[in-house]
Amino acid sequence: MNLKIGTIIKQLRQKNNVTQEQLANALYVSPQAISRWESEICYPDIEFLPSLADYFNISVDELIGYKLSEKEERLKEIKKEIQRLNEVGDYNEQLEYARYAISLYPSDDELRLNLANCLGDTLWEKNPDKSKMKEAEAIHLSLLNENTTDNVRYRNIWGLTHLYARGFKNSEKAFEIANKLPELKSCREYLFTCGMGDGKGVYHNQNFIDILTGALAEGINSLILCDDMPNDESTWDNKIKMYQVAYQIMCLIYEGDFMYHNNALAFNRYLVSTYQIAQGKLEDTLNSLEQMCKHAIDDVKSAESDRGRTFNSIFVNTIEYPYPNPDFHEYTVHNTCYYMLDRSEEKRFNIIRNDERFENIVKCLKDYSK
Repeated sequence: MNLKIGTIIKQLRQKNNVTQEQLANALYVSPQAISRWESEICYPDIEFLPSLADYFNISVDELIGYKLSEKEERLKEIKKEIQRLNEVGDYNEQLEYARYAISLYPSDDELRLNLANCLGDTLWEKNPDKSKMKEAEAIHLSLLNENTTDNVRYRNIWGLTHLYARGFKNSEKAFEIANKLPELKSCREYLFTCGMGDGKGVYHNQNFIDILTGALAEGINSLILCDDMPNDESTWDNKIKMYQVAYQIMCLIYEGDFMYHNNALAFNRYLVSTYQIAQGKLEDTLNSLEQMCKHAIDDVKSAESDRGRTFNSIFVNTIEYPYPNPDFHEYTVHNTCYYMLDRSEEKRFNIIRNDERFENIVKCLKDYSK
């Protein structure tokens, strides 16, 4: 940082019609010392900074030319770029930028957590880099033992738990860290349903239903895809049945008005199709893919037109489609149709690639893909 404290002292002194001698008397130094400071021959000793700041009724940060607002704006831009890279950047880009961000602001907890998560992502590689996992662990543990915000603390516990469970294959450590999170019945949304005295009891209960419905459907998906679940051909009918149940739960609660849940439903239909194509059920596969396509397109349309609208279902008719956070959505690059189109290019679908219905699915996804 290039300190301009001498220039700032001179500007403040002249602005307040104070002579070098008057300032020197107030600080019990010589006028020559003030002159040397203003000429930037030398800086004031640190012990004089609070007195100088008090004399001119400013903060020490302002005195030394450090503008907190500039730091906050810079951090905001850095975190936007991190979010953008998390969506479209590859692993090396994300890690390189995470290290760059830390080099600028080494004490920022969110940037430290981002670096730890980037390093920890090596566990998803075919040959994980153990040195990166160790570095990630060290950062996670340092954050765990510091007085961070709840948001950073909880996200940190998630990252460290995954690192121990999947990276180091240490389930004992994973449970030890995960148990630092509160149990489900202690969560904020559940507490709100008990009554907050704000006259919004219906909203709080419906919000909890909305969250639980999505979580239940995701839980069923996770059950099907978990490592412990057998995946031989004899299990595929049951897995399709479980996906269908997850889909039906969403249909029951939202009564056909899915809004932002179309994203999850499109993914559900895609996953069903992967088992159906493996079974050679081509007609069923095309039916599922057409449903996938419809939900993907509906998701895109909903994001464009439903912001601020409430669901129609009696279970959630006080819950609105939220307006986007400009810090994230400003950099959003791809939509649901893009990702479903990408999945349609998988080799598993080659057997139906020239089918007219499949070609129409691809065309429709392309029309709405971003």
